[in-house]
Amino acid sequence: MDAKMDLRADLIQELNQLLKGTHMGAFVFEDLREKVVDEKLRLEFHRYLELLKNHEDMLTKHITMIGGEPVDTSGFMGTITDMMSMIKNMVVVGDIQVVEEAVKAIEMGLKAIRDFDDRHFTLSETMRKEIDIMKDDYQMIYHSLHKYMIANR
Repeated sequence: MDAKMDLRADLIQELNQLLKGTHMGAFVFEDLREKVVDEKLRLEFHRYLELLKNHEDMLTKHITMIGGEPVDTSGFMGTITDMMSMIKNMVVVGDIQVVEEAVKAIEMGLKAIRDFDDRHFTLSETMRKEIDIMKDDYQMIYHSLHKYMIANR
């Protein structure tokens, strides 16, 4: 029983880490969206933010379902990272630079979700599917941003 409780506590902690990262990613994308000039690209960023908000909802639901308390912010270190990101993004000029920064953020998200996925083989079927959806969404965002960079250089 204790081992099962430890596994559950570990899973809650790791899901909360993913949730914190998702909060941070959403913050970065919101900040970058304000710098986008091209209206079509701004709409894409809005769509990406909707996906990230859906991911936050999914993770929150799973944490709650297994008896955990979901984090509602990116945490102290995440807040510092968010502020550093805002300061760094102040000098971002032009849509290509915005997209380059967005690619860096989504690469971090992809790495986090892949690392989580590599460590957890015994997720419920529903959670497994939703983690796969998140991974696919991140890959789609990455490829969409990469295509934009290629087409507009």
